[in-house]
Amino acid sequence: MKKKKKQNTETTGGGSYAWSAPLLHAALLLAALGLGLDLIIRGTMGVSICPTEACHIVGEYVRIGESNLVLMGFVFLLILWLVYFFARRYNRAWMWGLATILIMGALSFDGGLMGFQFLVIKEPCLLCIIVAVSLFVILALFALVRKKAFLFILGMTVWIAGMTAGGILQPPATTAGQSPALEDVGVIRWADEDAREWPRFHFFFSLHCPHCTEVMLHLAQEGEEPLNYSWHFIPLDTDPEDLKKITALKQMDLSDKNPFYEILLMEQHPRTPDVEIPAQLQEIVHQARLYFQVQGFRGVPVTIVQKGPDEKKVLTGAEEAMQYLRDKGIISL
Repeated sequence: MKKKKKQNTETTGGGSYAWSAPLLHAALLLAALGLGLDLIIRGTMGVSICPTEACHIVGEYVRIGESNLVLMGFVFLLILWLVYFFARRYNRAWMWGLATILIMGALSFDGGLMGFQFLVIKEPCLLCIIVAVSLFVILALFALVRKKAFLFILGMTVWIAGMTAGGILQPPATTAGQSPALEDVGVIRWADEDAREWPRFHFFFSLHCPHCTEVMLHLAQEGEEPLNYSWHFIPLDTDPEDLKKITALKQMDLSDKNPFYEILLMEQHPRTPDVEIPAQLQEIVHQARLYFQVQGFRGVPVTIVQKGPDEKKVLTGAEEAMQYLRDKGIISL
């Protein structure tokens, strides 16, 4: 009887590592709470708790959408906590085995996602990094509860394998022959009747990118000089709420307005316009993202200055774009 009782204690995390069991409960619930808080803020304020623009950029590559990915993580953590709770309570081997499988699956998934972020698109999301760290803590505590160092080694191996797999995969459509023409991806086109023929500006941006906002803010404050040129605004957002804002901008008559100011105004508007998203807009944004990807661009803003029919200059980032505009006398700030 004593031998059996000792075995039961080791299985359920007693002895010198007894503190690991309640900590694992706390880690699982806190991780779920964090994602739940992010979902609440997204639903009420339309933004994520993640302060980095990379969060939204990474979300654009997720087939199910950024919000659904967070929801999936939230539900998964609650399920994992329930499995762990009942495994602790009833101490059934199959429950511990199920908890192990769930943790290893999560580490594999997270490793693949992190590998794609760090090694392919090179836009690491802070929220995803926090989730990865949480999974490492959960793995370490689970190994302590089970008193099996092998579980921690196995989990890290699975995560590294997933990261390697995610990092070596190349996104589709990476050849120039598959790329649409730059002239065909303009979502919002603006040109004054007296605008100069050359150069023409193609501005790739996101409604959630603070650096893009910075460039447009300078252009909006400058006055008439930026309006002496043709501008092709190319948002890369695919979220339905963002597409509704873009649709509303396309439906506006911007001919006698400052396009930079109007885009900024729509970007900061707290409510989503009640408009129907045309299928044509979704296709144009898809083509714009395809062009962006094929050209090897990693993040917005990107400004392509078309100096003539066969001459282009690419400006990557906000600082490079604003420096070029200053050098050309288009902005003075």
